[in-house]
Amino acid sequence: MLFLPESASLLHNEIISAILPVVLTILFFTMYWLVASSRRLKAKLYGAYEPLRANSLHVVLKRSAGFVLLGVLPVAVMVLLNDNFTLAGAGVRFNPETTRFTVISIILLSLLVIPIAFFSARKPDVYSIYPEIRAKCWTIGLLSAESFTWAVYLLGYETLFRGVLLFGLVGTTGPVTATVINVILYSAAHLPKGKTETLAAIPFGIVLCILTLRSGTIWIAFIVHLVNAVTATFTAISYNPEMRFAPGKARLSGF
Repeated sequence: MLFLPESASLLHNEIISAILPVVLTILFFTMYWLVASSRRLKAKLYGAYEPLRANSLHVVLKRSAGFVLLGVLPVAVMVLLNDNFTLAGAGVRFNPETTRFTVISIILLSLLVIPIAFFSARKPDVYSIYPEIRAKCWTIGLLSAESFTWAVYLLGYETLFRGVLLFGLVGTTGPVTATVINVILYSAAHLPKGKTETLAAIPFGIVLCILTLRSGTIWIAFIVHLVNAVTATFTAISYNPEMRFAPGKARLSGF
């Protein structure tokens, strides 16, 4: 009987470890989606600023919200509620033991995603939507802002899906179950983007989970995602007849 409280406590901790990452992923991604798709926020911005400035601010706010809601807050809650979870445990760390594996994986995956992003972003149905900032003239400053905000958003995104969800589950459920749950939620997160991206997220998600667990960090998934986003951005600008790269300031007319 003396061991019952300890056993019950261990069981309780295992249940929390198995359920909490899933609950937090669903909760915070939903919160982010509500902010990102808020018509009220968009209407306020477009009512207060010129169209291009409102569009740019809207994109920056969405991506900043992604960093906070998908990265900062879920990790903070996990650390508070799970004594065994740390920032390093979420894969946000440097792992010298797997550096070579990480670099090779990033190079090989980038060689795969760059041509895919390049050819897909050449299509009118893609460049009519991306980049989200709809400037006609793209300066170095605007390109830098676009790339930086993508990096900020994707850091939060990968911290949630590969850090909180995958690493948060693997210790309790094992790598296979953790990967299956991760891929289900990861592909479901792509549903608003259409059937093609949702289905493509399944094999891509499996690969990212395997490499993430092998490397012990989120950096492979983060950098490859960023390479994909930046490649698609530059390609979409290049092939969109209404956009061009320019050294001068972006014009506000026409928006």
